[in-house]
Amino acid sequence: MVWVRKQKVNRKNKSHKERQVLPSVRPELPSVHFWCGGSWLGVLLIGQLLFVVMSWLAGGLSVFSWLVLGKVWLVAMAVSAAVGLVVYFVERMVWRAFAANELALSYTVLGAVLVVAILAIEFTVFTVFEPLFQRFNAIEAVIVALVLSVVLLRYLHLGRQVKMLFAQSEASRIQELQSRIRPHFLFNSMNIIASLIASDPDKAEQVVVDLAELFRRVLDDAHTLVPLREELALCRSYLALEKLRLGKRLQTEWEIGDYGDVQIPSLTLQPVLENAVYHGIQLLPEGGLIKISVKRVNNRLILTVGNPRSQRMQHNKGSKMAIDNVQKRLIAHFGPTAVVRAERMDNHYITHINFPVGE
Repeated sequence: MVWVRKQKVNRKNKSHKERQVLPSVRPELPSVHFWCGGSWLGVLLIGQLLFVVMSWLAGGLSVFSWLVLGKVWLVAMAVSAAVGLVVYFVERMVWRAFAANELALSYTVLGAVLVVAILAIEFTVFTVFEPLFQRFNAIEAVIVALVLSVVLLRYLHLGRQVKMLFAQSEASRIQELQSRIRPHFLFNSMNIIASLIASDPDKAEQVVVDLAELFRRVLDDAHTLVPLREELALCRSYLALEKLRLGKRLQTEWEIGDYGDVQIPSLTLQPVLENAVYHGIQLLPEGGLIKISVKRVNNRLILTVGNPRSQRMQHNKGSKMAIDNVQKRLIAHFGPTAVVRAERMDNHYITHINFPVGE
C-alpha cells in the first residue's frame, strides 16, 4: 500500500518536471526612458540657460538686446534638440546592448554628443547668425557641448541605477512576504496529519501523500506569479484535505465566472480559506459552509470568501497576519489600487480581494 502511494508521488513529481515552467519574476535592468516629457524639457531648459548666460558674458549687460536674446534662444533650441536626438538614439539602440561596459559606452556617447553639438553650433552661430554672434568661438561651443554631455550622461547613469535598485528592492520584498506565509501554511498542514493519526491511520496516510504534492507546489520558488487556475486547484486540494479532517462539518460552494488568462501571486486565496477553516468552521460544533466567488469585472479580478463566524473569532488576532500579508503582496505586484478587506455581516465573515488585471 505504501509502495503504491510512493509510486503515485513519483509520477506526480515527474509530470511536474515535464510541465512548461513559467518565467520567473526577476529584476531586470530597466531602460531609462529619456524621451519623456520631463527629461526632454530638462534638456531644453539646460541648453537655453547655458546659451543665454554665455550670450550675456560675451556681450555684457550694457549691450543687451532682446533681438539677440531671441536668436540665442533659437540657437539653444537647435543645440538642445541635436543633443537630445543623439541621446535618444543611444538610449534606444545602443545603451541596452552595451550596458555592461558602461565606461566605454559613456566615452562613446560623450564624443557623439560633442560632435553633434559642435556641428549644430557651427551651423547656427557661424552660418545663419554670423553677424550677430561674432563673439562666439569654437572653444565656447565645445564648453557648452561638454557641459550638456556630462549632464545627460550623469542623468542616464543615475536613472538606471535608481530603477535597478528599486526593481531589486521590490523583488526582495515580495520574496520576503512570500517566504513569511509558507511556514504558516506548513504548520497548519502538520496539524491535519497529527489530528488524524490517532483516529484514522489509513486516512492519515492518504493525507501525507496528498500533502507531499501540495507541499511541492507551495515550496516551488520558481514562480512568483502563477495562473489563477493553478491557485484555484491548490485551494481545492487544500479544502479536500481539511474535509478529511472535519468531515461533514466542512461544506464548500464554488462560484467561478469567466476570468480569462490571469496571473496572481502564489498563495493569495489559500490563506484566506485557511482562515475561514481555522477561525470559522473549526470553532463551530456544527461546522458550516464556505462560499468562494471568482469573477472579473471591468478588468478587475474580484475574489470573495464567506464563512460562518464564531463568537470567538473576534478575539483571535492570528487571522489578521495572513490577510495583511496578502494585501502587501498584491499592492507590490499591482499597485495601490489592489484592495483586501474583511467585513462582518450578521453571523458571517466575508473577505473581499479586488485588484486590476490586464486588458
